[in-house]
Amino acid sequence: MNVASFVASRARSLTPTASTLAVFAASLFAVSSASAQFSRPTACDSCIAGWYYFDNNGGAAGSEDWNCGTSSYDGHRGSDFSLAGGNGAIATGYDVVAAADGEVVSTQDGHFDQCRTCNAATDSRCGTGYGFGYGNHVVVNHGDYRVVYAHLRNGSVRVSPGQRITCGQTVGQIASSGCSTGAHLHFEVRPLGGASTTAFDPFRGPCSPTNPSRWNEQGPHRGLPGATCGDPVPTCPGGTFPIWTCNAGLTERTRCIDGMVMTEACPGGCLSMPVGTDDVCAAVPTCPAGLDAEWRCDGDGRARCVAGEVERESCAAGCEMRDGDDGCRDAPVDADGDGHNTSVDCDDADPSRFPGAPETCGDGIDQDCDGSDLLCPGQDGGPVLDDGGASPRDSGTRVDGGGDDVTRAVGGCGCGTSGDARGVMWIMGALVLGMRRRRR
Repeated sequence: MNVASFVASRARSLTPTASTLAVFAASLFAVSSASAQFSRPTACDSCIAGWYYFDNNGGAAGSEDWNCGTSSYDGHRGSDFSLAGGNGAIATGYDVVAAADGEVVSTQDGHFDQCRTCNAATDSRCGTGYGFGYGNHVVVNHGDYRVVYAHLRNGSVRVSPGQRITCGQTVGQIASSGCSTGAHLHFEVRPLGGASTTAFDPFRGPCSPTNPSRWNEQGPHRGLPGATCGDPVPTCPGGTFPIWTCNAGLTERTRCIDGMVMTEACPGGCLSMPVGTDDVCAAVPTCPAGLDAEWRCDGDGRARCVAGEVERESCAAGCEMRDGDDGCRDAPVDADGDGHNTSVDCDDADPSRFPGAPETCGDGIDQDCDGSDLLCPGQDGGPVLDDGGASPRDSGTRVDGGGDDVTRAVGGCGCGTSGDARGVMWIMGALVLGMRRRRR
């Protein structure tokens, strides 16, 4: 059926009930909860033998379905699933089921369900005057979308407004009520707040603007969507695997599990492992203590370390600390004002240290910037000291020996003897020799 046409004609021909039409249109669009993917809206599969899809030709003459075929008709705003056996199969009772969880917004029932025309003049029990052309129908809020399940069997509606229903739950049965020429389910999807002109094709295809498909499992052209309720089973992109796999540049590794793609950078490079096992990230080289990715002053230059690789850069005019990277000076500076800039000053923060400055020995500071401290006299490497000695003999003192000429050592260990003392010693030696002879 052409819903846009019947709504327009209904508004023109039923002026006294225009407010009723407005109420119905408002009931099609209410508050959203969350968007849903759709499951097959029929409980049976072999009972469907024909398809008339949404017309995607943009209002031009003729029709074009989502697969660029002609299984549609001009201006069709829904997806029709035609019952095998036509009206003769209605009495069997083929269930229409909710395509997703949702809340019933409105229903109509009690209308004739064996229509073969939309022209009330041909059959007064049929046409746009019954359920606004939808005949017996159910309107359900499926999150961000509102769906009209139309042309249902008389007395088959099993749900009521405000009722929460679940995917796969029976809402009615396939028939041909309202503006219908044969038994089928009209499945019309609209965004919230839109009129019939905003209805859209739930199928994805080369001639449909819908992407992605609103079906969990869309199925083939002129075939039924899958009966899977709930979110679609996630799939992984081509070229991804459940095991970690190195990329071509060996800079990262990727895996995909249940449709979730995970990527991990490998700063040290990615190593390919035997087939069937995870590729691994190589160990990242470590940096020396005190070095990281930021440049740091280091002696007369600066250095940094990235992924274990140390880079050094000399600074002709010296290095200065800065926020972030330390930098090389553009020209030498004389920060301490001692008249010597950083090209020669060994400590530009101390005005007492510069080339030619007076050196203080033994203080451990190189004042004159010659590379070492001055050693004091008497220390290793210092000048030789004169001990002030005046005589090659120990510093004895000559004293009166009572007639003998004797020099006595006072404060020393050396001594001297006079000639008289040498005589006494000769006599004592002769006496000792005589005593040895007497003993014989």
